[in-house]
Amino acid sequence: MSKLLTKWKLRKFSRNEDGSILIFVLFVFTTMALVGGTAIDIARHETMRSTMQYNLDRAVLAAASLKQTKVPDAVVEDYMSKVTSLEPVSVTTTYDTGLNFRTVSATATAELDTMFMNMAGIDSLPITVTSSAEERIPKLEISLVLDVSGSMETNGKLSNLKVAAKEFVSTMLTGVDPNQVSISIVPFSSTVTPSTALFEQLNVDVLHDYSTCLDFEDSDFATVAIDPQEEQRHAIFASLFGDLDDLNQETRTCYTEENFQILAYSGDESVLDDKIDGLEAEGWTAGQQGIKWGAALLDPSFRPVVQGLIDGGEVNSGFSAVPAEYSDVETLKVLIFMGDGANTYELRFGEEYREGDSDLWEVQYEEQVFSYAYYRWNNSVTSTNEGYCAYSWWICVYEAGPTKSRYYLDHPNQSSFYDDKNDQWISDSTFYNLENTLDGWVSSDRLSWGQAWGHMPAFWYGDKTGNYNAYYDLVYYTGREHDEADTAMSLACNAVRDAGIVTYTIGFETGTSTSAKLRDCASTPSHYYDAVGLQISEVFAQIAASIQKLKLTQ
Repeated sequence: MSKLLTKWKLRKFSRNEDGSILIFVLFVFTTMALVGGTAIDIARHETMRSTMQYNLDRAVLAAASLKQTKVPDAVVEDYMSKVTSLEPVSVTTTYDTGLNFRTVSATATAELDTMFMNMAGIDSLPITVTSSAEERIPKLEISLVLDVSGSMETNGKLSNLKVAAKEFVSTMLTGVDPNQVSISIVPFSSTVTPSTALFEQLNVDVLHDYSTCLDFEDSDFATVAIDPQEEQRHAIFASLFGDLDDLNQETRTCYTEENFQILAYSGDESVLDDKIDGLEAEGWTAGQQGIKWGAALLDPSFRPVVQGLIDGGEVNSGFSAVPAEYSDVETLKVLIFMGDGANTYELRFGEEYREGDSDLWEVQYEEQVFSYAYYRWNNSVTSTNEGYCAYSWWICVYEAGPTKSRYYLDHPNQSSFYDDKNDQWISDSTFYNLENTLDGWVSSDRLSWGQAWGHMPAFWYGDKTGNYNAYYDLVYYTGREHDEADTAMSLACNAVRDAGIVTYTIGFETGTSTSAKLRDCASTPSHYYDAVGLQISEVFAQIAASIQKLKLTQ
C-alpha cells in the first residue's frame, strides 16, 4: 500500500507545472546580465584603449622631438606610467635618429580584467595600441624677405627685427647639417639689389656699370622664376633729386651698398647674423620686388646660378642641388615676407629714357699738376713754390696728372651747353672747340641715357632744361605706385602659392588695409601674423615652430 502511495505522489509531482516560469526567468535574466555586462566590459575596454592611445600618441610625439634630450624609451615609459587605471602596461619602443630627423614607434599592451564576461569564462580583454611620430627637418630652402624701407627706422622696428631674425636663423640651423638648410636674405625697400656675383650669373642686357638692379615688366610678376637663360632688363640707375654727380641717397632706383644686397644660399649662422646686423633702413616700399626675388631664389631654374656662385667661391659646394625640384618630397621651400607698411613707389624709367644718346656729355682731360717754377731770365734758378707762378718773372712748368671728367648738358631746345663746373651756359661753338681750349683735353663723349642717369638726377635735368618729362616718367608714368604695386605683388603672391612654396607673411605694425593684403599673400590665413614691438620675436619663433612641427605618421 505504501509503495502504491509513493508511486502516485511521484506521478502527481511530475505532472505539476507550478514554478516552472521561475526557471525561465532566471535563464533570461542571466542571459541579459551577460549581454549587458559584455557591453559594459567592451565599453570599458574601448575607454581604456582610447586612454592608452591618447597617452601613447603624446608619448611618441614628445620622444620624437629633436629638442628632446632623453632617450625615446624613457620618455615613452614615463608617459605610459601615467595610465594608472591599467597595470601593468607593457611598452615596446623603437626609434631612428639622424642629423635632421627622429622617428619613434611604440606599441603598448595591457590586460583589462572583465567584470561580467568572466561569467562566460573570459577573465580579461587584451588591449594593444600602436603609434608613430616623426620630427623631420627636411632639406629646407628659405627666403627671408625683409622690409628695410625708411619707416623701419621708427619705433625701434629695425632693431627688434634684427633680434627676431637672428633667433629664427639660429633655430633653423641648430642641430642640423648646414648643407641641409639654405637661407637667403632678401632686403627690400623701393628695390631689391642682387649682389654683383649673383648679377653676373644672369643674362642681363647691361646698360651701365653703376648698379645691379633688374627692371621687371608687369607680366614678370605672374611667374616665380627669373630665368637665367632669358635676357633680363637692366634697371636704370637714377635719382629723383640731388646735384650733378651728387645723387640723393634716398631717392635712387637702386641701393648699391652691400647692406642692401641679397645674401644668397647660406647655411653659415655667423655669416647670416652679420648680414642681418648690417641691415639699414632707407627708401620707399616695393613689396612686389621682394616677393619676386624671394621666390626666384627658390625656383629650380636658378640651379645654374647657384653652381656659378659655387664655382666663384660665393656659396658652399654642399648646395649644388639647390634649389631642388618642386617635386622633391625631401625639400621644403619656404618664403617668409615681413613688411611694415603699404607699397608706395618703385622708381623705373620707360623706354624713352633707357637707351640711345642722352643730352649729357662727358669731357675727359688730364689735370695739369704743378712741377716747378724757374726764373724767366735765368732758368737755372728754380723753385717748388707754386706761389711764384703769380709773378711774371717766374715761369711755371706743369705736367699731365690724373684724367678727370667734366660734364656738359646739351639743352634740347637751344644751341647751348650747360657747363656745370663753371655754372654757366656756353655756346655750341665754344663746347665743340674744347679740344683746343681745355688744357689736357682727352676726349668728348656723348653718354647714353643709361650712362647719363648715373650722373644727373631727373629733377636736376628738368630744372636746367625746363623739360620735366623724365622726372614724371620716373615716378608716375612708368614707375609703380600704390595700386600698380599692389597688383604686381598680388600676381607674385599667387604665383608663389601655385608653385607650392609655403608662404608666411608678417604685418609689422601695419594698418588694417596692409594687413589684409599680406594675409591674402600668405599660403593660408593662418600663415599670416600680426606683430607689434617685441612681438616680432614671438612671431618668428611661432613660424620656426610651424616649419618644424611634428606630424603623426600613423
